[in-house]
Amino acid sequence: MNLLAENLTLPFIVGGWLAFILSFIWAFRYAPWHKINGDRGAQNVLLAATVVVFLLWQLSASLGGGLTFHFLMMTLLTLMFGGQFALLAMSLALLGVTFESDLGWLSFGLNALLMGLIPIGITMALLKFSKAYLELNFFVYVFFNAFFAGAVGVVVSLGLGAWVLWVTETYTLAVLKQSFIPFIPLMSTPEGFLNGFLIAGLLIFKPEWVSTFDGSVFIKK
Repeated sequence: MNLLAENLTLPFIVGGWLAFILSFIWAFRYAPWHKINGDRGAQNVLLAATVVVFLLWQLSASLGGGLTFHFLMMTLLTLMFGGQFALLAMSLALLGVTFESDLGWLSFGLNALLMGLIPIGITMALLKFSKAYLELNFFVYVFFNAFFAGAVGVVVSLGLGAWVLWVTETYTLAVLKQSFIPFIPLMSTPEGFLNGFLIAGLLIFKPEWVSTFDGSVFIKK
């Protein structure tokens, strides 16, 4: 869901930008640059993933009145590259979407928070939870860290987006209950399936592209 700058109030604009700037500084400072420094292949994979996210965010299903749905794919980025690079890639993709869709640059921070920072944070938190409390194996990684994390991330993201639309009086609660909120749970399954399916495929054919997966830990002989 891409929020328009014209619909946002000053607190949401300022809060969104502050959250994004602080997170971006953290990501840029602590990203494991050594993993891609001088590695043209790794750089190409990161750039290709960013382009894919940009294209997916351009393809949205509209319910009318500016209410739209699209895949987030932040779980895939986070599992492939880690939280820092996922945030940086998301920022580049959102730059392109904001420019192409004329969302208004004032909404950039809040859009980054809702569509990027929150699902990335959820994926990172669930990954830490699984490593601490769940059995480490291939199926837990795919179904919990990819499928479940992707599903939870999109539901939380869209739910908070609906709350923003209501608080800013962009839409009444009655309109949101009729035209937007009922569709939020329906997005969980396709978002989770796509993230889980792609991660499973990568683990089979290109496990070296998934930086958060350690075959010696998750695959026990």
